Amino acid sequence: MTQDPTLKTSRLELIPSGADHAPQLWRWMSDPELTRYLAWAPHVDAEETRTVLRAMQEAHAQGLAYHWTVFSDNDACGVVSLIDVRRRHRLWELQRAEIAYWVASAFQGRGIATEAVVAVIESAFTSLGFNRLVISHTTENVASGRIPRRLGFRYIGQEQQFFRKAGVWFDMNHYELLRDDWLRRRGVA
Repeated sequence: MTQDPTLKTSRLELIPSGADHAPQLWRWMSDPELTRYLAWAPHVDAEETRTVLRAMQEAHAQGLAYHWTVFSDNDACGVVSLIDVRRRHRLWELQRAEIAYWVASAFQGRGIATEAVVAVIESAFTSLGFNRLVISHTTENVASGRIPRRLGFRYIGQEQQFFRKAGVWFDMNHYELLRDDWLRRRGVA
């Protein structure tokens, strides 16, 4: 398993997230609308963003999670991650991770998230050695749910009242994609 440091598409560059991205990302990570369905609150200052990005950089370096800052025309516009990485559980080999993503509102509707997720899927299956990827989204976040369906993920179900944020319970839809299915679709397997 090798770790791709930077991922590139025809329009985007995905660079492992680090504290040096804080000046560009802080403006988005402080947006209450962006964070509405995310697991974190809007950042109160650039130092909070820098601290989070430092932790992401450390997790990436240790292989505990993988985080890339998405750049479009040299503008940091989002983050795509492989989180909840589970390589093994006792005798079971799992090789699974969850794809998490967000794109700043000013960049939404351009296919940036989909394009960035494709690059991360490719890296996850070919370089990082994962066998299964999952994507989850709140039922209210319809736009986020289009990405797994567009990319051929199988819908595997809905968990009701999956999490509570600001006193409101949210349901979560779950999707999965296996390495063999991805390779077959690409004509590799």
